[in-house]
Amino acid sequence: MNIVKIIFKTLLIVGALLVAAHQAPAQTPADSTRTAPATTTAPVVAASTNAAGGLPSSEFETYNVSGQGIRYTAALTGIYSTGTVERVYLTTSHTGNLAFGKHWLLPAALNFSYGKQDGALRERELLGLLTPAYKRGRLKYYALAEGEQSNLRAIARRLVGGVGAGYQLYLDTLRNEVSLSQFFLYEHTQYLEGLLREVPRASTRLKLRLSKGPVVFTALSFYQPSLQDFTHDYRLNSTSSLSFSVSRHLALTAAYTYSYESIAVENRSSLNTNLTVGFTYSTGK
Repeated sequence: MNIVKIIFKTLLIVGALLVAAHQAPAQTPADSTRTAPATTTAPVVAASTNAAGGLPSSEFETYNVSGQGIRYTAALTGIYSTGTVERVYLTTSHTGNLAFGKHWLLPAALNFSYGKQDGALRERELLGLLTPAYKRGRLKYYALAEGEQSNLRAIARRLVGGVGAGYQLYLDTLRNEVSLSQFFLYEHTQYLEGLLREVPRASTRLKLRLSKGPVVFTALSFYQPSLQDFTHDYRLNSTSSLSFSVSRHLALTAAYTYSYESIAVENRSSLNTNLTVGFTYSTGK
């Protein structure tokens, strides 16, 4: 199969998903400041692009470790500006992929962001992700465990568990790759305002990796609708990075994250985006 056609179709799919997020119909806001029982509905607010989202690094599961070994990457980015507006922002991401024998993999990712503007806390995002996998040829079977906190989205605690399967649509000797996977998840989200939501979800994930010499482009896109109300309750996440290898272990990386939740608490943004530039360190096989 022609890799150019695969890449073109892949980017069209990702673009269509992002456009759909912007065109999603708005819902009527409601009061979310009081404690509420478990429910499948929650207030929605208008989208905004003035805050950063927290997602796992796009390096997550990029490296397919052969045999027994581990691949580890780390990235750290910091910003400080003063003048009319004082802003402090720090983000760090860490990923690892541990291989046991020929078929078992243990990918993990951790992402933390912290930001203040004029002395007021805005970003304090934490996300940990673990996806043990069994690989047989181009087919993978997954289990998934995720924990998350988000000041931007007023999430005090989000716990997600699930299972899934994925298939490599394209893979070559240069590690260029296009993969598609499908998960079934159960989400438990406790918001800072006291609202509790417990939602079963489907999750379709598209993974892309392209390389040419020292330049590597990676992308992960997720579409996660509720199994109870897939029309109005869904999430879109995407993270992509462009890296230029400076040495064997060090690369200059520009990363962009996009996070949209059709249901969010009042006075919190449904849409969060972030662009960072920094160095990524990697080691292992």
